[in-house]
Amino acid sequence: MNHLLKAISEANNILLKESDIHKALQGCITALGSNILIDRCYIFKNEINNEGVTILNYEYEWCKPGAIPFIGSPELSGHTYEAFPGLYEPLSNNLPFYGLVKESTNEFFKEIMEMQDIKAYLFTPIFSNNSFWGWIGFDDCENERIWLEEEVNALHTVAHNIGLRLNQNKVRLDLENTLNELDFYMKSSKQAKWEWNIITNKVKFSYNWFGMLGYSDEELPHTFETWETKIHPEDLDAVKSNLNNYINNQSDKYEGIVRLQHKSGNYVWIKYSGILIENDFGIPERIIGTHIDISEIKNKEIELAKQRNEYDHLVNNLAEIIFKTDLEGNLIFINHQWEAISGHKIENCIGTSIFNYLENFNISDINELFTHPNKTISTETQLIKKNNEKIWGLIILSIDFNVSTNEKIIIGTITDINDTVNFKNQLEISEQKYRFIANNTSDFIMQHLIDGTITYASNAAEKITGYTAEELINKTPYQFIHPEDVERVQKQNAKIAENKNEILTFRFKKKDENYIWLETYSKTILDSNNEIVGFQTSSRDISKRIEDKENIQQALNKEKELSELKSGFVTMASHQFRTPLSVIFSNVELLNHKINTNNTYQKEEIERITSRISNEVNRMTELMNNILVFGAYESKNLKVEIKEFNLNHFIDNLIETYFNNEKDGRKIIVEKEDYNKNIQCDESLLTHILNNLISNAFKYSVGSKNPIIKINYLESQFKIDIIDFGIGIPELETKHLFQSFYRGSNTSTIKGSGLGLIIAKQFTELLNGSISIDSKVNEITTATLLIPYKQN
Repeated sequence: MNHLLKAISEANNILLKESDIHKALQGCITALGSNILIDRCYIFKNEINNEGVTILNYEYEWCKPGAIPFIGSPELSGHTYEAFPGLYEPLSNNLPFYGLVKESTNEFFKEIMEMQDIKAYLFTPIFSNNSFWGWIGFDDCENERIWLEEEVNALHTVAHNIGLRLNQNKVRLDLENTLNELDFYMKSSKQAKWEWNIITNKVKFSYNWFGMLGYSDEELPHTFETWETKIHPEDLDAVKSNLNNYINNQSDKYEGIVRLQHKSGNYVWIKYSGILIENDFGIPERIIGTHIDISEIKNKEIELAKQRNEYDHLVNNLAEIIFKTDLEGNLIFINHQWEAISGHKIENCIGTSIFNYLENFNISDINELFTHPNKTISTETQLIKKNNEKIWGLIILSIDFNVSTNEKIIIGTITDINDTVNFKNQLEISEQKYRFIANNTSDFIMQHLIDGTITYASNAAEKITGYTAEELINKTPYQFIHPEDVERVQKQNAKIAENKNEILTFRFKKKDENYIWLETYSKTILDSNNEIVGFQTSSRDISKRIEDKENIQQALNKEKELSELKSGFVTMASHQFRTPLSVIFSNVELLNHKINTNNTYQKEEIERITSRISNEVNRMTELMNNILVFGAYESKNLKVEIKEFNLNHFIDNLIETYFNNEKDGRKIIVEKEDYNKNIQCDESLLTHILNNLISNAFKYSVGSKNPIIKINYLESQFKIDIIDFGIGIPELETKHLFQSFYRGSNTSTIKGSGLGLIIAKQFTELLNGSISIDSKVNEITTATLLIPYKQN
């Protein structure tokens, strides 16, 4: 029960501390689910639909890692309790509902639960303010769990606590809403109260009186002078006269509109009114009144008047004819453009039918306006000018209301499109010519909108890309351009948008999913105002050209690499051969001198000289072997011969044969795991690899402790580490380790060819393995081999 108690404790703590109810509920089920060893924990909330029926909605969910989440799944929301017989009754009576899915008799419920891989379930109801709010669900998808009574009761208590929190949240929200409504009412009220005692001259202003002028109660004194000084100078005499006339019974009311100065310096419009109160002797004693801020209304009136003037000015200065008619078509309004376009006088046309001035207009279309009042009809017609000349116009008609009479009217516009129609006819001819040329050229021609959308594609599209022209229309080229080329093409297109013609080269995905290289020439399409309205592109397949270029580049790179290799070889060979030959020659001369001049020369000195000759001969032999092996690999004449053998025995024999008699007396320490199975490998290649690596370990660690070789057997490959404690490799030089003839900057005093590591790497890769080197200067160097047990 400890985990259950911990879950309940965390859940209750979250319910108490989290202010946001949604975060509180999500945190609660997360605490429960993550502690009581279940797969899923969630909350269903009851809601009343439009038909007044209670439905279930899947609101919150926690899933353990690996479990399938269902939050947002439409199959789990919107069901009524009728779909789950037997579920509503216990839960609505505040009783938990739990069991095994396989034992459920409700097939729909069973199907939904099995869809979620649920084996056992527990539902415990949530009540808020004695109302059935919803319920918590707990799913076990792995075990047919039998819920203990004490577990059920404990989780039922958590559901009860959630209900308490929901009720608390509702009470708080109701209170906040009430306060917000009150606050809204106070702030939105335009009224303020004032009172003036005429006898004592004392004035009392309400909070809103100061507030509507931007002040607080303490900022201004409650005096007659405060009111007087805030009145706009142009309104002051009229307001004071109105007040005196009312007090002296020269007028029967005190009301009007005045401007008062706001704290910010501007004026607000105030509607004022007051009631005179007299004492028992009929003497005016005080006035109580109100102020209402009507600035918004006054400003709208001013703005409306301004807009009306602007509207009249706009309508009369439009390039189009604007007119209004009654439902018979008789003109009741025409703007000034009528005279400019048609030549007819406005005063002579008012009251006549608009259709008297139109030709090629189907009057029956007007019936559509009457049957479908919200519809607008648009058609091309000819306007008959005063001189009987006819010009093409675009007429648009709709039904509207006359504001003054509230009667239906027809409102319309006529736009002069005479030039457009003539241009359109010419354009159609040009377009036909263009389509003919585009469809009969081998290049792939397209037209695009500004955003790249394809509006036209020539017939060559299918031959080059596999797509028909119809399949490309309304697509964007970026759907087909290779992802690596998109950004570059977008940048070049930006230059095209600056009216700069560009040639683009990119990869285009054909219909068969293969990519081809296209070379595309792009230019902008301009309208009559010299504004860009689209782009035109002409593309051709240059895949063969790109392939040939890449082949040439590869050949050049290979030639360059071969040249550098030859140069490195010549440099290395001339140096590496010259040094041992010089040593051999000088020692031979020394030996002859000793023999000729000293009949009693010492044996030890002769042996030292012959030893030098022997070492240099061995060095030349090693160098020649490495060059021969490297040359065999480079010429592809190296054959891999795979055989089975025991790696542990192989290592023992290798060390016994080659590394059991080092001059400084050091031995290599062998650390290997027991492994009785054979590996499949090439013994010769593995010998070359290990000989080079172990030789390096001894060579570059003279004066240090014994090198180490470790053999570990992994799941699908064996691992060999050769470790030495010598001079190490400078960090900045590690990237050059596997280059031919390269030697580290700290190896100038140590003999070597610069071929050992490259040979080891090449041979390791022939065995489908990998090699890596990790080193710290003057501390430790580790060469690691990873080679599979079996060679394919």
